[in-house]
Amino acid sequence: MVVNPREYDPTELRNLAGIAEPEIAESELTGPGLTAEESIRAQQFRELLSLRTARATADLERPYLQSAPRSDVGRRLLYDWVEFLTLVGGHSPARDALRYYRELGWIAPEIQHAIAGEIGSMPEPVHCRSFEVGDHRLSLLYIATLASLS
Repeated sequence: MVVNPREYDPTELRNLAGIAEPEIAESELTGPGLTAEESIRAQQFRELLSLRTARATADLERPYLQSAPRSDVGRRLLYDWVEFLTLVGGHSPARDALRYYRELGWIAPEIQHAIAGEIGSMPEPVHCRSFEVGDHRLSLLYIATLASLS
């Protein structure tokens, strides 16, 4: 007999696992009609705000990312960010974005130069587009996460 996991009652599974029922606000149940991408971007922004709030007491100074993390997780996250920048805009726009982040005080010049070198090792994407506000917001989330790992 094959059992389909989608047929399980989530409440029963949470009870068996000893996990409390999540508290969901009424507005989350109905949703504001966001698309899947907008929903993901909104979640990323909430994560960014929580990171910012957690670091607010640590006297956060610019540039936020002053050195590359040395841990395996940090190096993997840095690679993911470089890959994201390259896949979205291509080599030249990704380097321009890094220059913009340095000018904003998000990253140190050393980080800009190190990452710009990594961009060259990525293949040029077939389909690129201009960076949008959500892309810069996601980059800030990468930067905040990398800074917390440094």
